[in-house]
Amino acid sequence: MVLQLIKDGLIFWNPWWNDKTDIIETLKGRASIDDIRPLFNRKEILAITGVRRSGKTSSLYLLIKELLKKLNTNQVLYVNLDDPTFKDTNLDKIYEVYEELMMPTGKKYLFFDEIQNMQNWEKWVKKIYDSYKNIKIVVSGSNSSLLKSEYSKYLVGRNLTHELFPLSFREFIEFNGLNISTEAKLLAAKSRIKHMLDEYLRFGGFPEVVLEKNKDLKYTLLKEYFNAILARDILTRYEIKERKKLEKLAIYLLTNISNMTSAKSLSSLLGLNIRTVQEYFNHLEDVYLLFFVNHYSYSLKAQYTYPRKAYSVDTGLRSAVSFRFSEDIGRLIENLIFLNLRNRGEIYYWKDANSELDFVVKKGLKITQLIQVCYDIDNPKTKKRELKGLVNGMKYFNLRRGTIITWDYEDSEKINDKTIEYIPLWKWLLGKKC
Repeated sequence: MVLQLIKDGLIFWNPWWNDKTDIIETLKGRASIDDIRPLFNRKEILAITGVRRSGKTSSLYLLIKELLKKLNTNQVLYVNLDDPTFKDTNLDKIYEVYEELMMPTGKKYLFFDEIQNMQNWEKWVKKIYDSYKNIKIVVSGSNSSLLKSEYSKYLVGRNLTHELFPLSFREFIEFNGLNISTEAKLLAAKSRIKHMLDEYLRFGGFPEVVLEKNKDLKYTLLKEYFNAILARDILTRYEIKERKKLEKLAIYLLTNISNMTSAKSLSSLLGLNIRTVQEYFNHLEDVYLLFFVNHYSYSLKAQYTYPRKAYSVDTGLRSAVSFRFSEDIGRLIENLIFLNLRNRGEIYYWKDANSELDFVVKKGLKITQLIQVCYDIDNPKTKKRELKGLVNGMKYFNLRRGTIITWDYEDSEKINDKTIEYIPLWKWLLGKKC
């Protein structure tokens, strides 16, 4: 009975074995596939991780689509391990059934989606990698711990990894039919881009949400994503005793993005001990729901004891869960800037007794950027406060240039020997590749 279930499951998930390719022919590509392809073309195991529904499965299918143009269909195996069909089996048996069903010849390509659902998967993958030269393995997972614990322990030196996130703003506008390749095109499309940015802030970049036209359904999808991340990526993987309190903590942090918080302050609010709250923080970060930013200090102890700031993996997800948008647009902009800074270095915030700086970017041992976020730059009090934080930060880090990202204000000014650049958010997000 189990054997027949495995056969049925494999046939269902590999329709190309029966010359059915509808599921992949209609897929819409994204820029991230260009970053994945060079990793895929190497011999190492490729691991694609990221938040649930961010497009990991589509990326696997896009790789498969390219393979099927030059290979026999029986050389490609895809298994979705979220499917309960495979709950009572193991990778050895799945591979054995594949060999019996298809009798593949030549190099084989094995794609295992949401592999964290299979116990001891890392040992099997290591065995296959070490034993067979003619097999390429690609795995995906919704948990960054795949790369931090058991995964790295068994597969060190054998793997390459790529983290996949919801669509960037550039990908978002391309999904909506706008391609910006020059600065002239960027400026010509300014009004349309600002309108798209408002929608992007409101609903985020999850691919299926972007493609959905009904706004009520967008929020419904986002709420379902939130519930699925908690239920399937945290509660089924970790031994969580206080499930309601974990949900309450996640909602609180999403509602209060960019605010300083600590496990100590939240332990009283939730009625949990500090260690448990810290464990919940780690779980929320492991599944890519939230990210935490430390205060910058030359003392590591101070970095870890100071309150931290939390940011959501997606601004739309945050808005759907917190039921707030317009009154929090400044926080959403700050969240969006954090997401775009993640790949540019280590990210911190900084403050002294009198002022605060939103982002400090560090590469290696060097501080490379200081960024302040100010939506309402026309308000004199607001501008004065944000300038004070940035200039104080520039003095502290001995930098002569700093950036204030605004909604639509562009200018530069000198304060003594310091240069302040004001850059509109839409231009900052898109200007790098023009």
